[in-house]
Amino acid sequence: MPKFSVYRLGFPGYSIEDVIKISSEIGFDGIDIRVREDGHIYIDSDRKYRRKLLELASSYDIDFYGIYSYLGQNFTTIDMEERDRVIELVEKHLDLAVDLNGIYLRIFSESSDLSEKAFKRYVEVCKTICRLAEDRNIFIGVETHGGLVWNSMQCNRLLREVDSPYLKIVYDVANIYRNGGDPLKEIKNIEMENIIAVQFHDLKKINNKYTTVLLGKGIVPFKNVIEYLRKKGYEKYVVDEYERWWNPKLPDPKIGLPYELNLLKTYFKV
Repeated sequence: MPKFSVYRLGFPGYSIEDVIKISSEIGFDGIDIRVREDGHIYIDSDRKYRRKLLELASSYDIDFYGIYSYLGQNFTTIDMEERDRVIELVEKHLDLAVDLNGIYLRIFSESSDLSEKAFKRYVEVCKTICRLAEDRNIFIGVETHGGLVWNSMQCNRLLREVDSPYLKIVYDVANIYRNGGDPLKEIKNIEMENIIAVQFHDLKKINNKYTTVLLGKGIVPFKNVIEYLRKKGYEKYVVDEYERWWNPKLPDPKIGLPYELNLLKTYFKV
């Protein structure tokens, strides 16, 4: 059976202590924690605070699965000093993941340079950070969010060229759709063992712009993706990416998240 987690974006204005408590009461197995200066934790947090969060989560039977960084945009840099700084940042995020008993560190592949040379530089940085991740037994999860790696062809190429069992894909169903892909077709082209998490949120197009809506109330074809995952015996992480942080018109998480989790579990038949 898959594990169901919720991303911290669903809780603007809530303390991390409240996020842990509410997520447990709703029925989630874990939390994907946002690592950013304006998030609930950052890499400058001390070990005492990290232990406190871990103990609190454990008391509510909640785990930290994904450590969601915003790293990746600078992986294609040609400046070697900047490259070293980026790798150092990744290492600090990995150490945070270890302290929180996390499973994977989420990274992006956005880049203003989408050239072949940029992709090669991205590959080389991924090789380096995967060695750091292996030392800590933490996976690196590249989210299909646009840029250099968003469809199955690019995912498979990255996996092949990096050639590390510690590199995985965080499959964002809605962003595959937003970028013009067929979420079911694309996920079928990626080996299931290479997918560590699948994110779900829904979108609606208003005035020619996408906006996040409650799951099942939009146009993203996610149900057939769930059916495929269920038939394949998927047992990793299902992420409810409730993006109230970006769309405050979504219901309060105490209202919207029970509905979405119930919907996900209903379609997964658990």
